[in-house]
Parts: sequence; C-alpha cells; structure tokens
Amino acid sequence: MDGTVAGQPATPPVRLSFEQRRELLAQEITRQLAKGNRRLESQSDLSAVIVTGRPVNHILHLLLTLVTVGIWLIPWAIMHNFAGESRELIAIDDAGNIAVQKLKP
Repeated sequence: MDGTVAGQPATPPVRLSFEQRRELLAQEITRQLAKGNRRLESQSDLSAVIVTGRPVNHILHLLLTLVTVGIWLIPWAIMHNFAGESRELIAIDDAGNIAVQKLKP
C-alpha cells in the first residue's frame, strides 16, 4: 500500500528550488563542522565532502620504527588501520532530503 486514500490521487513529491537546496546544504555543512575536529574538503552546489581526523604521519612512524629496532611497527600498523582521516559525502536531493554517506579510503 502506498499510503494514499482510495479514490484520491497521490500527492506529488515536493521539489525544492535550487537555491533552497543550496541553503539547506550550507546549513548542514555548518552543523557538521560545528561538531569539531572536522573540515570541509570540497564542495559543489549540491554536495560536499567533510573530513574527520588527521592523516597518519608515516615519516615520523618510520623513524620511530627504526629507532626502536622494529618494535614501533605494531602501534604504527594499528594506527594506520584504525586512526587517520575519514570522509563523508553530504548530498541533498530534489525534495531537500540530506544523505550522509561514509566514503572508503
């Protein structure tokens, strides 16, 4: 069942104007950045990429691994797999619905 009353046509989906969707996206970006430890990597009119975290400093970890004769390799591997940056794509559709999708590294 599609939620319509028998004998009545379905209500067409509401479509927002381009400017309304851009404004909603700008508000969502502001809300996401206010969470802290996030930055805007790129933005188009109707989508944006937000980055959380910082990249792993591989040069530093290489030097630590050499100085500790390989012992630091285990923490470095853990940091490489679980720390670092993560990205999310924020997009808005014609109806003004905002979708947040995690991007793979």
